[in-house]
Amino acid sequence: MKKTTYSSAGHHLKDSGAIGVNGRKENEETMIFRDLVNEELVVMGRTVVQDKDTETLGQYLGRIEPTDKDVVIEPHFNAFNGKASGVEVLVADNANDRSKAMAKELVAGYAKIMDIPNRGVKTESQSARGKLALMRKKGAVCLPEICFIDNASDMAAYDRNKMNLACFTVKVIAKYDLN
Repeated sequence: MKKTTYSSAGHHLKDSGAIGVNGRKENEETMIFRDLVNEELVVMGRTVVQDKDTETLGQYLGRIEPTDKDVVIEPHFNAFNGKASGVEVLVADNANDRSKAMAKELVAGYAKIMDIPNRGVKTESQSARGKLALMRKKGAVCLPEICFIDNASDMAAYDRNKMNLACFTVKVIAKYDLN
């Protein structure tokens, strides 16, 4: 069976998400990062099911059917007050062990690669939204908040390390995909 990864940007063209340093938009940044990750996954011979740039999250979630063996990932960027810094990864309140392990590996790796604070793995109820529809999907499911889009230092670290982060993400996805 071919390995399938479900990878989405979380925001579409008409939903900018957070606005950060120098007017950078979360939707544009997550689409770029999603595409970097997905291109590497395809090179590895994996099947990638991704959101369309014009598709709402609800539309995307309504058409995907991951299995318990798949990986579902949706990178985002945090925002707060321009001073908050670091990476965190969100999992479901009732996350399975694979989701928790994958999230722990992602958050530690991102923090090390970018040399920014590791804010840890958090549950969806600890997030600003409280409930995240993505977390209802099967598989190893994670939502990395890569860094703070409104923190100039975080974004500079991200820009310097974007490709390294994408390659690291691909390695972690490959490790936790059980197909």
